[in-house]
Amino acid sequence: MRTYALTMTKPHEKLGLPLPLARQIAQHAYLGWYLAIWFLLFGLAITYIGFITASSAKGFQLRDAERRVERLGTESRQLEMQVASLSSIQAMTEQASKNGFVAVDAIQTINAAGHSYAFAR
Repeated sequence: MRTYALTMTKPHEKLGLPLPLARQIAQHAYLGWYLAIWFLLFGLAITYIGFITASSAKGFQLRDAERRVERLGTESRQLEMQVASLSSIQAMTEQASKNGFVAVDAIQTINAAGHSYAFAR
């Protein structure tokens, strides 16, 4: 078992480094700062990419919603035009004549405020 452990290569030797990374950072303080700055820049870049991806997805959703609003506005205008054409006096007159109503020739009114009453004979 011991001979097997001695024959294993160490990770820093596989990478071709003379000392382990932690020992190199301890010996050279500026190397630690360089690594910290690189990790910070890498983290900021990943965050930036995440924000850009999220905002572009929201942009596509917003564009789809605007198209839907425009389409609904067009449909609304068409329905308003249809309602206006169906509720015109001419259309209602035609519909009434189809249902059997007859146009009135002379209109007689009674003044309800003048204390006039109609009695049955």
